[in-house]
Amino acid sequence: MSEAEGDSKASESESAAATGESSAQEQGAGEEAEQMEHLRRLFARTLGLSQERETEEGTARPQQVLDEVTVEGIAKYIRDGKCKNIIVLTGAGISTSAGIPDFRSPGTGLYDNLQKYNLPNPQAIFEIGFFKENPEPFFALAKELYPGKFKPTWCHYFIKLLSDKGLLLRNFTQNIDTLERVAGVSAGAMVEAHGTFYTAHCLGECRKEYTQEWVKEKVFNDEVPRCPDCDGVVKPDIVFFGEAMPAKFFPSVLADFPRCDLLIVMGTSLQVQPFASLVDRVPETCPRLLINREKCGQVDPIMRMLGFGGGMEFDSENNYRDVAWLGDCDDGCKALAELLGWKEELEELVHREHARIEAQIEEDKKTAAKRVPAEGQAAAAAGGCAEGASAASTDSSRQESSAVTADSCQKVAATAETTKEQKQDIPQADVAPTSDTDGAETKSSGEKGDQETSEKGSSNL
Repeated sequence: MSEAEGDSKASESESAAATGESSAQEQGAGEEAEQMEHLRRLFARTLGLSQERETEEGTARPQQVLDEVTVEGIAKYIRDGKCKNIIVLTGAGISTSAGIPDFRSPGTGLYDNLQKYNLPNPQAIFEIGFFKENPEPFFALAKELYPGKFKPTWCHYFIKLLSDKGLLLRNFTQNIDTLERVAGVSAGAMVEAHGTFYTAHCLGECRKEYTQEWVKEKVFNDEVPRCPDCDGVVKPDIVFFGEAMPAKFFPSVLADFPRCDLLIVMGTSLQVQPFASLVDRVPETCPRLLINREKCGQVDPIMRMLGFGGGMEFDSENNYRDVAWLGDCDDGCKALAELLGWKEELEELVHREHARIEAQIEEDKKTAAKRVPAEGQAAAAAGGCAEGASAASTDSSRQESSAVTADSCQKVAATAETTKEQKQDIPQADVAPTSDTDGAETKSSGEKGDQETSEKGSSNL
């Protein structure tokens, strides 16, 4: 064998060895990737966090149920009667046009305007530990935000319209302003994920429940509401950082989201957990519409790789169900109502209900104005009686006069007591019953999954 032939065969042997080594490396890498994918899927399925549906051939793309992935496509989907179980997720953005600030908007958001309360950090005003030590800042803020001062917005009445038409499965709201209730959405159709002002409980030993009106009277008198039975602070049933989510929240998520055939998300940054992860709880074929000033809740590659759900894919070439309408939420609801042929119906509902609320407010003002002078006269007369009685006791020559004065005092006191009882008996105009706020999960920031905890960050918490 020549030297050249020997070199050639040696080269071929080396090449074959290199090829074999490369093939082995590729095979090893492929097996490793396959194992990792298997573990990922197993992990996701075990925790119930993956929205993927596997087939023998692999993961097939879900069916597109929209004729076109646009707002017009969403409207046609509703008009054609293809959805009967709409879930609406709402945040602070649907209430800003009512005059209630959100939390995160630069300059106008609540977190940018809390300096006067001398807090260690803006979120401290909603931290349960800070509240127990120093409740005054929260109640000072609550006086500015308390329900009863604001009217529902077009968004609230659009949700009411969905309910009236039998299309609303549930409204999951982050808001604590109770405007859904004022708009007429029933308590059974709502999940108040961050609690509500509608009821309150003593944080002391007795845990007694109090009404919104009882707490409101104390707050507007610049008092910290305290339980007469145990002197504990009485806190509205809104969910603070570090507190349990409402007991209704997780059972409702498990029962409702598999049935959802259209998800509408309005006025939220989708930054608060576990609320933010709800967009991935609907079936894969379910269309998702965002009505918001900016896009949010979009794909997180890392979370998707781990099987926790991928968020919304507005800008993906593979998008088959996610639609974003960008602008003010009220305008978005008006636009959708017009596409649905509900424009006049929605306008009539809003104008009628706003007129009714304004008339009720004026009536309450007149009632209060009539009551105040009567109470003032009774108090003044009672004060005069006390002075008269004192003078009579020091001047025996006025015994006859003091007898008359004492008789007048008894009559005035009876009048004052009657006025007080009438005030207490006046019916209140606020809204319906509340969901309960005891639960096993707590709120903190950033976590996803079935052991979800929650951070509060929308205007209405």
